[in-house]
Amino acid sequence: MLIDKVEGKTAATAWGPVVLYVVLAYGIAWMLWLPLVLGPSGLRVTRYDAYLPFFGSLGTVGPLIASFVAVRYETGRWAMPSRFFPARRLWSWVNLLTGPALTIVAFVVIPYMICIAPGYKLISLGFLTPLSAVWPNMLGGPLEEEFGWRGYLLPRLASRMGNTWSTLVVGVIWASWHLPLFLYRGWTGASFWYFLPQVMALAVFASLAYFATGRSILGPILVHYAFNTCSTMLDKAFYHLPRYGNRDVDAIILICMVGIALITIAVTRGRLGEGGWRFSGPRGRVEGGGAA
Repeated sequence: MLIDKVEGKTAATAWGPVVLYVVLAYGIAWMLWLPLVLGPSGLRVTRYDAYLPFFGSLGTVGPLIASFVAVRYETGRWAMPSRFFPARRLWSWVNLLTGPALTIVAFVVIPYMICIAPGYKLISLGFLTPLSAVWPNMLGGPLEEEFGWRGYLLPRLASRMGNTWSTLVVGVIWASWHLPLFLYRGWTGASFWYFLPQVMALAVFASLAYFATGRSILGPILVHYAFNTCSTMLDKAFYHLPRYGNRDVDAIILICMVGIALITIAVTRGRLGEGGWRFSGPRGRVEGGGAA
């Protein structure tokens, strides 16, 4: 039996609904991505040239639908898999910005500082303007997927594995869910083995946004949204500025993402912000509070 805690309510739940969720999240998305995978830019089985932004975004409803079906199977009623807005505490709302900020610092700000030439180290705030692109960076993935990955799957695994291990497992499942898209030329230039640790690091920031906001789905949505925009933000930050030609930007981004994710786990003692934050002790040590 899996002990599941959602919004302060504890219930005994079999592994069946969790497995059902994963099967549906994968199955629905992979089926909707078939036009991309089988088309001219994929396996070339068909001649239909599917439009990537539409069909790529369409597949993201898989985790959304799966989360509601799994909750229905679990409880016998249609309900949200977790709370949408942060808990009614000031710091829960402030922490909506923590996960997105870490994502942007790790993916954009630090790589910029490392790669840009001397004399141009001060990054202009204009690099944040791509965040205005709600479609597809928000509506084409984060808004749909996070009901499933963090809203449904994460808390059910966390009750059994703890916050850190469940975060890493969800990261692997989340990254692997994208596998069919690697068969489509033009989706990403990165290999799956580069993508996997990057997404696992991102999963840490998304989990922090989930637990530190009182288990709010909105927190991970904002982290996912920031990540989808980071490549464009970094390009804008670099635009027309001299930088070191011998520094591998992709490798630096990965090292920064993984490094800051590991620091986040260490600083939060593996709780990833659950219960909020407080400072105590003569040295202002950061500690996690009690259970939400």
